Amino acid sequence: MTPVTPVVLPDDLIAELLSFLPVKSLVRLKCVSKSWKSLISDPSFVKLHLNRSSTRNPLFTIGTLHIAAIPIAAIPIDDVDDRGLEVGYSVVPYSLNCLIQNPLFTLSVDPYHHLGDKECSLMIGSCNGLILLAGGDSQLGYFRLWNPATMTISPNFGYFVRFHGSATHPFPFLGYYNFTFGCDNSTGTYKIVASNYNPDRQHRMNVRILSFGDNVWREIQSFPVVPIHSYFGENDVHNAVYLSSTLNWLAIHNDFDYDIKNLRVEQFVIVSLDLGTETYNQYRLPRDFDEMPSALPIVAVLGGFLCCSYFYKETDFLIWQMKELGNDNSWTQFLKISYQNLQINHDYFGDEEFNHEKIKYHFQLVPLLLSEDADTLVFKNSQESHPILYNWRENRVEQTKVTTSSTIINDNGSSNSTFWCSTKVYFESLVSIF
Repeated sequence: MTPVTPVVLPDDLIAELLSFLPVKSLVRLKCVSKSWKSLISDPSFVKLHLNRSSTRNPLFTIGTLHIAAIPIAAIPIDDVDDRGLEVGYSVVPYSLNCLIQNPLFTLSVDPYHHLGDKECSLMIGSCNGLILLAGGDSQLGYFRLWNPATMTISPNFGYFVRFHGSATHPFPFLGYYNFTFGCDNSTGTYKIVASNYNPDRQHRMNVRILSFGDNVWREIQSFPVVPIHSYFGENDVHNAVYLSSTLNWLAIHNDFDYDIKNLRVEQFVIVSLDLGTETYNQYRLPRDFDEMPSALPIVAVLGGFLCCSYFYKETDFLIWQMKELGNDNSWTQFLKISYQNLQINHDYFGDEEFNHEKIKYHFQLVPLLLSEDADTLVFKNSQESHPILYNWRENRVEQTKVTTSSTIINDNGSSNSTFWCSTKVYFESLVSIF
């Protein structure tokens, strides 16, 4: 009998095959042998898997809100809001393909995704499979870095004071700061950027930055222009978007008095912070942005491109892609969608005190996500509590409705709901939080 010769695969081929597997499977395969554990933990393999994961089965985050009516005397005051309600948040990764295939579904929230168990209450953002969370009380805040796929989370770090602090404190914030984060891909360094509008500094921003591992806040140069988010606070549609080692904001030259009707098109610009050099660039909006729309433009990332979208002549919604990041001559129109096709109606209030002119300036349409085949867009709008799906090839609009597993108010007065203000693109990765 001829002995069977074992087949031995080269390490590079094994790595290539394993890079297509989901994170959960790879975590289990670390137990196969010491060599496989070493391979799967190797930074070069983690990067290879990250590149594959980011283009396969895209995910996004759904936020859920749990509210329970509890007597204030029954629990510590820090656990309730001023109405005597215990409020808890969860962040759940979900498949974009599944949402498109089944836009009406019930979401089962695993207790693991509850932020309260992680001593956090807010999601700041997502980058390379890592989610930045924030926690703390009304005086002192902190961050935690979380990888839901590997089920690992960092200790608290980056402590900050929420209000005016003493002059001797190393980080005396002048009021609330807006936070975002991303990665300098040239070094693999993750950074948090904190910005605060300070009208006392000639309408400039206080900007500080923290590199993971250093745990030291450093002040950097202020924005050369004023980001729109400084007027609207956290979790606003005008917060920064991350793309290729940069954070990008819609901004304006000079100041304005909170009324969009007083702005001019030439005031708008996109300001981009390079996380490697920690310097700014400014980009013009698309060339056809030549008259003020009825709502502020939106800067987003769709399909791996920096995008700018806005209403056009109260008849259409335009989406432009910057085909070459950093080159504002590379803006290319991606889609022009009529209001009729999107089933948009400015007059949805139906109240005489809200005339058409007032309503249109408060309407927002925000492109959140783009499918792998680039056929279907997920939009959030101010008319609906749930996003809509729009397939531009088939010119088809579908309503979504995502409920949680227990939405009925029980005897204790508790309920669950979903919210989309913290929806971010997410994909699983092996990136370490340490």
